[in-house]
Amino acid sequence: MELYIKALGDPNFDAEQLQADEDIQMLLTQIETLIFTNKGEVMGNPDFGLNLEDYVYSFRYNDTMLKGMVEAGIDRFCPLSYKYPVSVNVEFTSEKERNMVFVDITIDNRYGIGLYV
Repeated sequence: MELYIKALGDPNFDAEQLQADEDIQMLLTQIETLIFTNKGEVMGNPDFGLNLEDYVYSFRYNDTMLKGMVEAGIDRFCPLSYKYPVSVNVEFTSEKERNMVFVDITIDNRYGIGLYV
């Protein structure tokens, strides 16, 4: 069981739901929590989190490296990822005013998380 963390405005938000009890919902919650947490923010587990924003402006990382880091984080911290196939796609862009990273995560070829940093 995972706590229901969707906020008003999220797709399929349900104000009456307090917990996620379906495996896919729980996996989505695990991945979202990992993505939006910076390392050091979880007491007792300083390695939990991805720090995605740190990699946008770093010249040492490319698409393949960041994809590997996201996949490794999911493998390590999202136990339900062993039950469903999870694929990650990462794309860096160079813009005039700022760089951006697009991360698309697909679960079981049916559900997706997409974000840009």
